This record gives sequence, C-alpha cells and structure tokens, in this order.
Amino acid sequence: MNEKTGKWVRRFIIFFITLLSMLILAWLYPYYDHVLLIIGRVCLPFVIALVLSLILHPLVRYLERVGIPRLLAILIIFTIFFTSATFAIYKGYPRLLAQLKLLNEHLPELVQSYQDWTKEFHAQTERLPDGIHKKLNDTFSNLEEGASERIMSLLTGISGLFNIVVLAAVIPVMTFYFLKDYKVLGRSILSVLPRSWHEESRRLVTKLNHSLGGYIRGQLLVSVFVGILASAGFWLIDLPYPLVLGLVAGATNIIPYFGPLLGAVPAVIVALTISVKLLIYSLLVVIIIQLIEGNLLSPYIMGRSIHIHPIFIILALLAGGELAGVVGLILAVPVLTCLKVVVSEIRNGRLNIDR
Repeated sequence: MNEKTGKWVRRFIIFFITLLSMLILAWLYPYYDHVLLIIGRVCLPFVIALVLSLILHPLVRYLERVGIPRLLAILIIFTIFFTSATFAIYKGYPRLLAQLKLLNEHLPELVQSYQDWTKEFHAQTERLPDGIHKKLNDTFSNLEEGASERIMSLLTGISGLFNIVVLAAVIPVMTFYFLKDYKVLGRSILSVLPRSWHEESRRLVTKLNHSLGGYIRGQLLVSVFVGILASAGFWLIDLPYPLVLGLVAGATNIIPYFGPLLGAVPAVIVALTISVKLLIYSLLVVIIIQLIEGNLLSPYIMGRSIHIHPIFIILALLAGGELAGVVGLILAVPVLTCLKVVVSEIRNGRLNIDR
C-alpha cells in the first residue's frame, strides 16, 4: 500500500468512526438529554456573549485602524451598543408584555373565529382522502389546544426576573473580556495543543471567523431589520399585536428559506380571524418585506458569506430540524459552514488529519 492510498484509508477510518460515534450518541440521547439541558442553560450566557463579541469585533477593529486604542474602542462600542439595547428593552418590553397579555385575553375570541373558518375549510375538504382530512383536522386541533399554553409559558419565561437579571449582569462582562482578551484566550487554547498544530489551528480559526462570523453578523442584522419592518408594517395596517408578530417574523428569519414562511403564519392566522381585507393587507406586508430582504438587505449585508449551494443548506435544515427541532434549524447552517471550512482545508492539504 503506497503512502497516498494509506492516507485515504486513514481518512475513511476517521470518517467511519466519527459517523458511528454520532449514531451511538443519537441512539443514547434519551439517557442524557437532561444533562445536555443543564449544560445548555449553563453555557447560554457564554454562547450569547461569544455571538455578541463576533458582532462587535469588526467595529472595534475599525476604530483601532483609525488610531483609537483597543480598550477605548471597546468602551465606546460597548457604551453605544448596550445603551441602545437597554433603551430598546426599556421601551419595548412593557409593550411586548402588554400585547402578549392582550393576546392571551382575546385568544378565546380568536379561536372562535378561527374555528368558524376551519369549519368552512372542513366542509371544503370533506372530499379529500380520509388520511389527508384526518391530518388536517389533527393539525388544527393541536394548534387550538396548544396556543394558550404556549402564550402563558412565554409570559412566565419573560417574567423570570431572576434569570433576566443574571443574564443582564453576566453577558456584558463576558462580552467585554472576549473583545479585550481574545488574543490571550487564543494563546491559552493553543498552549493546550501540540506545537505542530499551532499554525494550522490559527489558519482554521481565521477562516472560521471569516465565514461563520460573517454569516452570524449578517443573519442577525437582517433579522433585526425584518423584525422592525414587520412590526411597522403590521402597525400601519392596524393588525393586532404588531410588536409580538413582528418579533416572531424577525426571530424566525434567522432560519434560511423556511424562516420567512414560519414567521408569516401567526400574522396570517390573526388576520384571517378578523377579515379577508386585513388578510390581504397582511400578505402584502409579508411579500413586500421579503422582497426588500431578498433583493436589498441580504445581498448588501450578507453577500455570499458562506458560498454553499442552496441544496446543501436545505438538506442541512431538514437534518437539523429532524434532530433538534427549532434549535437544529437555527444551528444547521452555522454547523454546515464550519464543516465546509474544515473539509475545504483537508481537501487543499492544509489540514493534516493523518497524524
């Protein structure tokens, strides 16, 4: 066996062991899911702070390039960002909470209007095959039964003041140290690795920061714009709960391709229970926002930050949704981006996995 064949055999063995390990972990998931839940809660401030540092890092670097010391640049960006965020939360949180409570109070009326519509829909679909008809009925029943419970659980989660205070106290501090000491943290991580891996690790982290950081910054910025535009659009057409529905539209827009459809569903359902005219206006708002997002915001902000064909993105979204639900949908593209960078480095022979 020559050297080239031996390398491909070793790579195949590594791939096989990795795939087998993933299958075993998936099979054992019910036995350690509670442990992952605890780890997730503990790591949540760390992840949020890391994402915020990725968002703010280019601004800090820009101020550094114009001659402002890094610490002062961090303090300037920090003050502007967190002051703006605090002001937005201070003004928006009471209104969001009020609209959620109002939605919960009016939910029986909305459900009644919705049931009237579904009865008409039921009459129109009676001639469909029994399996399809039963599936539609089950879907509508689950939606009606779970709506009030989800709103109340959301209200309870928002009202968890202790968790909010802890996050508000910890996240800014961690973000500050990520921005200030990122080189120190990088050297600390490198010190754990063998010296022969240092150059490859630096190059890999640089490429991951460019691809993954660019994607996260762009996607979050686009989602913020979509949320603002949706809230304003729903408010202009007098759709109830515009802030709640706009927040849903912005949050779901983080998910590529499927997100805009998921975000439009609550607004369409609310409009449908009021009038056909409002339904048409709501659909027009959704279409206009998606045209703006698809033709102006995403091309300008996102560009082609990940260079992955849409077919692979959709496959990753389907796999992520199947494995971890909404969280899987959100994490699917970032994970795919990391895998793409690693595979590209291996293919170009710049990352040696044959040690």
